[in-house]
Amino acid sequence: MNGTKKKIQRLSELFKSTSLASQMWYVIITALGIFGVAFVLSIFIITGQVRRDSEIRESETLINSVAGNIVAGIDNYKDISRMIMLNEDVIYFMNAEKVDAGTKNDAKFGIMDVLNVATGLDSVFIFRNDGGYTSTGRAEYNVSFTLMDDPGWQSVILDRRGKAVVVMNANDAIHRKNGSEMITVARAIYDIYTQKRTGILLMNVSTKMLESIVNVQGKEGLAILSSDGTGLAGDEDLVKYYEPVQSGSSILHRYKDGKMISLYRVPDMPLIVVCSTAPGRLAIPANYMIVMGLLLLAFTLSILMAASIVTRKINKPISELANAMEETKNAGWLKKIDIEAPVDEIKTLADSYNSVIEYLNDLFTRLIDNEKAVQRAEMRVLQEQIKPHFLYNSLSTISYMAYEAGADEVYNALETLGNFYRNFLNKGDREISVRREINIIKDYLSLQKLRYGDIIEDEYDVDEAVLDKRIPKLLLQPIVENCIYHGIRPKGEKGIIKVSALLDGDYVRVSVYDDGVGMTPEEIEMAMAGESPEEMENGHSGFGLRGTIDRIRYFCDREDVVFIESEVGEYTRITFLIPCNTNH
Repeated sequence: MNGTKKKIQRLSELFKSTSLASQMWYVIITALGIFGVAFVLSIFIITGQVRRDSEIRESETLINSVAGNIVAGIDNYKDISRMIMLNEDVIYFMNAEKVDAGTKNDAKFGIMDVLNVATGLDSVFIFRNDGGYTSTGRAEYNVSFTLMDDPGWQSVILDRRGKAVVVMNANDAIHRKNGSEMITVARAIYDIYTQKRTGILLMNVSTKMLESIVNVQGKEGLAILSSDGTGLAGDEDLVKYYEPVQSGSSILHRYKDGKMISLYRVPDMPLIVVCSTAPGRLAIPANYMIVMGLLLLAFTLSILMAASIVTRKINKPISELANAMEETKNAGWLKKIDIEAPVDEIKTLADSYNSVIEYLNDLFTRLIDNEKAVQRAEMRVLQEQIKPHFLYNSLSTISYMAYEAGADEVYNALETLGNFYRNFLNKGDREISVRREINIIKDYLSLQKLRYGDIIEDEYDVDEAVLDKRIPKLLLQPIVENCIYHGIRPKGEKGIIKVSALLDGDYVRVSVYDDGVGMTPEEIEMAMAGESPEEMENGHSGFGLRGTIDRIRYFCDREDVVFIESEVGEYTRITFLIPCNTNH
């Protein structure tokens, strides 16, 4: 009993010791004990994790393969739907003022000509705007025309603006009388010349396509469900493991009934792939365990030897150096130390410390002197990068020559470009009125339309109360440029750019909207934090999105004046809040 008390007392005294070496040894012994326990626990954890990772890899490989085959199959049907819309008989049927039985049959046969190259199709329905329709397929169907007249049902298809959307059973509007499920590829039909909507196409695909995909895998424990949990193909026993999965989510893994259940929703489709993976037997081999044990022993011995050397060669000199540094605290801010170090390495450390102190003092002095000058120069450089006033004078001369030569389009283009630079360079102002900034944008987009044609539309919503308010010059042009090059062009469709400037209390709310490819939350976060990837890649550090954000924050002397809203594939809106009483 007394012996135990003495041991506890020694440990207590060791812990309370002010000696760095004593505390180091105590920490080392404790750490080695903890490390040994952690090592044993790690073996069990690693073994379980290796087994789990193996199961996850197996299930994800299977699911990705199935999902990829589904996407490829549906994409093929989307291509077929485009071929149907381009069939001459179908086009005539959709555009005819009145249709008769012959016109319907011609359209039907035109559809069947296209379908000769397709397999697995159940039926095709084409509805005109006036309610007339034609269809193919041998099965009997129940068609809910009342549901199809509902604006909510139509918006699912029409909001895609001609792109295909995948739903089940025509979004509940068409059902086979035998109760079997169908996958519907739906899209609005537009006239190729007038771009007016003429109707809706519904292509119904049999679930036999999904059965063939499951059969190709040649594995049990695989099923494909609809988004509401209805079994479509594969193992019916897996239907009970259904749970809702959002489109775009990663693969969900659940342990149920002693096995791993993995669920994945195919992007932009009401289809969920479910697979079950039996528990694996993978474990860490015995020879690996021996090697890890030897490594543990070697680690322990190395730590003990290193601790002994550190105690003799480093602890004592470091203590002396630390004491010398502590003495400089009362001497002043960032003062150099002066000690005699018995060990070369410690002396080198002291010399390096003194060198750093000297460098930092010099650096702080220069930074303080230059900070304000750098900030003022930033705005000046942004506004004065382009000073060739002779440019728009030359453009005026060239446009006059083009006018004299009868080149009206060249004349108009040069006149617009001259107006753009005249507004941009006039007086060298750093801040301009909202009216002039909007004129710059209009001229810029007029020039872009000469290049890209009608792929760009622009709209303006400007409150007359803000027309004479002052905002930073060239605030909107870089944003509009990003809308074109990083929003609308990558989407490959006709797009719209909306510019608005409204009075919002004591602020001018200026926003630029485009319906391009949008931005992910990660891209928004990077742009707001100063890490916009497209600017770094293209070198637009001054005129890009990030440069504009920096300028407006500097102009307003606030951080919370920039807001970015976006949805991938839909839109991006960038808004600036500029105080009306800001003076620069």
